Amino acid sequence: MKKIAILLPCFNESSGIDILTNHLVSELEKLPFLFELIYIDDGSLDDTKTRIESLKINSPSINAVLLALNFNVGHQKAIQQGLLFVETKKFDNVIIMDADGEDDPEAIQELLKHTDKDLVQVIRGKRNENWRFKFFYRLYQNLFKLVIGKRLNFGNFCMLSPKLVTTATENSFVHLAAFLDNQKCFKTKVTWDRSHRISGESKMGFKNLFYHAVNSFVENAQSLLFIFIKLCMFLILGIIILTGFILYKKYVTNVAVPGWSSTLMATLFNSLLISIGVFVLGSLQLNILNKQTASRKVIYFTDKQIIANW
Repeated sequence: MKKIAILLPCFNESSGIDILTNHLVSELEKLPFLFELIYIDDGSLDDTKTRIESLKINSPSINAVLLALNFNVGHQKAIQQGLLFVETKKFDNVIIMDADGEDDPEAIQELLKHTDKDLVQVIRGKRNENWRFKFFYRLYQNLFKLVIGKRLNFGNFCMLSPKLVTTATENSFVHLAAFLDNQKCFKTKVTWDRSHRISGESKMGFKNLFYHAVNSFVENAQSLLFIFIKLCMFLILGIIILTGFILYKKYVTNVAVPGWSSTLMATLFNSLLISIGVFVLGSLQLNILNKQTASRKVIYFTDKQIIANW
């Protein structure tokens, strides 16, 4: 029977972790797999850790493990710690989902129909958010599509093969969804509506959400650099056309060169220098990042086995 790990990064989820676990167990018991729920407590300030340790799961097909981190490292790094943990285990697939309830446990059965794939991404369907969040989220999606050239309409909820788990642990990432989407592998997508957040409020403020969005662009640094290449070519073309115009006015028509032409030429030239500078610095930085591997430092101080049924 196949063994499936489910990573659940948690931060201050004491009010809803029992509800989520009960929902998870009720869905997992319907499926012909062995499951290990791996709770990653990301330095919670409430009693999340204690609530996890006291969980009661009466199912012969489900184990539970707690990884308690020494300090808060952030959602993405907490996921990486979970991946470092499962990489050494013999799991057939690894599912990553948030612990706030928005990632619906009922979608797991759909994910497990594609265990032959390296990556199964869950496209976010209908959301249960206020209009401001939906507005800015749609704005971000459209900006990402405009700049990068593809739509990022999925999050951390996904299923990975062991090969892709190894890839994720051997490389640095700051935005899991964007990182995985850039991998060349056998992948597929399923669409599932987002559920209501159990606690009712997001743990990430607007500033953290903004930084998280920026990190998705960081994962696509090569695409961003290509934009500056195209910009340089456009500016060079503009300078050539403007130079031809100035020469034509001065030597062919014997008409005074318009004053705005020199201002425009200076603006185009300065913009070209800035674009070249950004491209060169960005290329150097990207080269440095490509030579770096992820820090494989394990920072959890316990991997306590809570439930062991198989």
